[in-house]
Amino acid sequence: MDKQQVLDAMIRDFRGEGAGKPRKYVGGLLPAFCEFLLELESPQKGYQSLSDLFLDYPQLTEGVSTLTVALPAGGQKTVRPAYERYHDLYIVEHHRLDYPRSQPYATGKWGDYRHWLDALVGMSDDDLRWIIAASVAFVLSELKDQSFDPSSVRVEPPIFKWLLEKFDFGARAKGEPTGAAFQAMVFGYIRADAPHLQVEARKARAGSARTKGIGDIDAWEGDKLVISAEVKHFTVSEKDIGSFAHFSSSISERAALGMIVAENYGQGARELIGSLGIHPLSRMDILHIVSLWDPLKQRAALNAFQWVVVHKEQNSGLIERVNDFLHSVGYLNHH
Repeated sequence: MDKQQVLDAMIRDFRGEGAGKPRKYVGGLLPAFCEFLLELESPQKGYQSLSDLFLDYPQLTEGVSTLTVALPAGGQKTVRPAYERYHDLYIVEHHRLDYPRSQPYATGKWGDYRHWLDALVGMSDDDLRWIIAASVAFVLSELKDQSFDPSSVRVEPPIFKWLLEKFDFGARAKGEPTGAAFQAMVFGYIRADAPHLQVEARKARAGSARTKGIGDIDAWEGDKLVISAEVKHFTVSEKDIGSFAHFSSSISERAALGMIVAENYGQGARELIGSLGIHPLSRMDILHIVSLWDPLKQRAALNAFQWVVVHKEQNSGLIERVNDFLHSVGYLNHH
């Protein structure tokens, strides 16, 4: 067999032409044979067959299934490392993920291709290198490139995190109720974090009692209150704790999860709120939680925030402030 005949035989086996099923691993085994022989410098030694090579490099069979020979200076050499390199070349470097991953099986089948080796041992360096290059080129052209294309990914920004970090909740447009944007943010947070519940939003400054609610934001499962939050867009101090007594009592009666969500807390305030059986959350606490959310959940929170701003608060100044913010961070340019 000459170099072209050996290559053609590999291609037929690779594709499964004729009898038998495809043996794609031969696309790595043939160049591994060539590399193995180049490393043993067989082209310079005039071998006529593999048996001739075994006279200088005795074959080892005990405990091994792949082509393994003893080296004159001691130690042994196997075709496996060369095969591993082509295996990695195809799969790792060139993303031909349809190439088989059964390295021990592939190199263990070397005996089926002894006739290739009988031809290869007598070939020149150039012929062996030609077979290597032609084999690699064939496999790369035959198997589909499954490289991941980063340009196919639409980058979704952490928009609710940006809102918490960069939006000015303290500013107010003309006629904008105090704390309206902050309350809308809390609604967005709860709505995205508890999509299994029905979450009620009220206009800021409406008062939960007047609207037959428990807190400023209530989340229900049917007729059962599950979460209720009082929203305070200021730093809560110890002197404010008394105003939470009725809220605490209502939460306790309904066995619900109660939260006070504030801009921040003064010394001792968190502990006193906790003693009422309520959970204190600051804007920075929510920011920390939201930082762990995936971008789609963040988008859901923003959508809920915008819904309150547009459909509940219905304040044109606040709507404009939100739109200006979304433009400023480049969000509306992509949505």
